[in-house]
Amino acid sequence: MDELEREEIAAEPLETADVPLEEEVPEEEVPEEEQAPEEEEQAPEEEQAVPEEKPEKPIKGPRFWAWLIAVPMMLLALGLSIPAMWNLMLTVPALTGLASEAGRNYESASEAYDFLYNTDLTAQGFGLSGLSGGTFYFERQFALMGKTDGPVAIASNQEIPRMSEYFGERVPRSLRKLSAKCEVLYGILDGFYEQMNQSAQPAEGQSQAQWQLAGLEAARALDKDAKAHALYYKCLALYIGAQDGDLRKDNLKLIKELRADPAAEPWMYEEPALLIARAQEDYGTLLSLSDARLKRNRQDYTAMQVRVKALFLGGSADKALAAADRYGKRGAVKDSMQLAKAEIFYRQGDYDKALALCDAILDKADFDTPAADSAQAAAQRAAMEAAGVKGVVLLLQGKPEEAAKLLKYTWDAAEANSATPSLNYVYTLLAAYAAGGDLEGEEAQNTVMMLTYSGYSVPQAVTDLAAGETTAEKIFTEGWGGLDA
Repeated sequence: MDELEREEIAAEPLETADVPLEEEVPEEEVPEEEQAPEEEEQAPEEEQAVPEEKPEKPIKGPRFWAWLIAVPMMLLALGLSIPAMWNLMLTVPALTGLASEAGRNYESASEAYDFLYNTDLTAQGFGLSGLSGGTFYFERQFALMGKTDGPVAIASNQEIPRMSEYFGERVPRSLRKLSAKCEVLYGILDGFYEQMNQSAQPAEGQSQAQWQLAGLEAARALDKDAKAHALYYKCLALYIGAQDGDLRKDNLKLIKELRADPAAEPWMYEEPALLIARAQEDYGTLLSLSDARLKRNRQDYTAMQVRVKALFLGGSADKALAAADRYGKRGAVKDSMQLAKAEIFYRQGDYDKALALCDAILDKADFDTPAADSAQAAAQRAAMEAAGVKGVVLLLQGKPEEAAKLLKYTWDAAEANSATPSLNYVYTLLAAYAAGGDLEGEEAQNTVMMLTYSGYSVPQAVTDLAAGETTAEKIFTEGWGGLDA
């Protein structure tokens, strides 16, 4: 085709038909190869379409109404738990005390009951009046006094209330036998005191013990139940006459009769028998009596001291020191056993050892502040005992002024902390004044006045010491020794 023809064709208009510009192809007929690129392109769009995670909302605590319900419930639960906890605090020492009693460890039992009593007081201080051990503490303390001291000590002590008055008609079953014995003694002693009031003083030539025995016999004559209570009258007669050497035969006869009577009990004669054996320097009897008491009470510390001293005076110094060491392993009696050893040493003339033992105990006590707990109070009491023994050592060394200064200082310091000296301690102080020629001095006379006010008098040995008729060595190292009342 030439150029002219091509130009004519290009100039002609094109005819339009109803043909779509693009043919629609059914989806199922689209080849897979052509669809793949579209899917790949759409994938990122789908990923972008995933909504972002919203941040978690903070956890809210209980709302006001929940607290309004929960708080009273918590308080109720606490209120219900307090009695249980407090009852547990009361039960534990009560059970501990009973277990100690069953094991014949009466000192430990007493300590447990004291803790119970103090816990009771704390409860009352917090207003927990409904939570209490009731009369359990007093019941057990009466029972312990009956086992350790005996009915005579209870009935003759006017500061101890009568069980029938304290408990009324509902005396605990565990105390009924003890209470019955004490009631018999109360009746006899009431009649005795009445007779003594009618006779103001002993007759001429009559000793104090003979005067009191006459009053007891007068009370017996008026007692319609005297025959039924014969053992009780013998017991009281023995207690009255035990310290009177002129009544030695009568006392030994009473002890023999009581020992032989199957209805008699050890409390009726043991304490007077100890006093009589000491006066007679009968160390074998002292050992026998102290052993019997230790079998009934494994923590009878007085019996331990008596046994150690009796072993030494009986000629067995090594056994005495060994016994002191053995008993001293018990914490509560450790200091007392050290002082028992100190006495053995100063009797042997070894003053340095005796002083070292005393100073070790004195150094542990703090008298500058009031006793804040039982341990500090015990240390102060032990220090007073140690000062008493050290005062004796100083007297034996010929240093009465130093002994008096130590004894007076320790007494004043301990008294400021509510500790009181024993009667033997006061007598030793008077002996120090007497040995130093100062028994008529102001300090000594103040001590004498205090004794008189308390119903005691200056021992004859102290008066003899001031007059030069005896020596400190004779008073403190011969026989049982000392000025122990």
